[in-house]
Amino acid sequence: MPDEKGNLYLFEAIELRKEYDQRIKLLEQLLGGEQGKQDRFFRRSDEEKREPSADLDLSKTEENLKNIQTKRVKLNQLIQLANFESKIEYEGETIPIAEALELRKNLTSDLEAISQRVLDAAYTRIIHKEERDIVHEPRHGFKQSYEEFQNRLKKLRNLVIKIHQANHANCVSFKDE
Repeated sequence: MPDEKGNLYLFEAIELRKEYDQRIKLLEQLLGGEQGKQDRFFRRSDEEKREPSADLDLSKTEENLKNIQTKRVKLNQLIQLANFESKIEYEGETIPIAEALELRKNLTSDLEAISQRVLDAAYTRIIHKEERDIVHEPRHGFKQSYEEFQNRLKKLRNLVIKIHQANHANCVSFKDE
């Protein structure tokens, strides 16, 4: 649902960009971009030939593809511009959505590292060697690691909520077709 000026909200623009991506992918396949790869695997004989069906106009399809690609580039630029211009409040700071998206990516990768640390901290390793046992204590405490994991999850959730709210509140200067 566009705003009163007909511009798309950020979340709508992102969905439209995804739609453009799907259209572009299909049209490129129709025009033969990926078809060569598929034909090699599924071709029954070297004699087989493919011709466009009667209602497929390749020149119109190419023109349509170029138009959609151009629209996608323009839309993507406007989304990026809106991400830099739109700001959110996060942990007492005002940051652009673009920075929040980068922060989200970093928090997600941090979560993977911290979850491995939690797994490593959960158990003491005991190696049985001949007449003695070698005990390897975890480098990090389990409770501390798990608490840090929980805190990062909460930070990530709060950040995602703020980004989501901003995507529904800010517009992109792009009008839907």
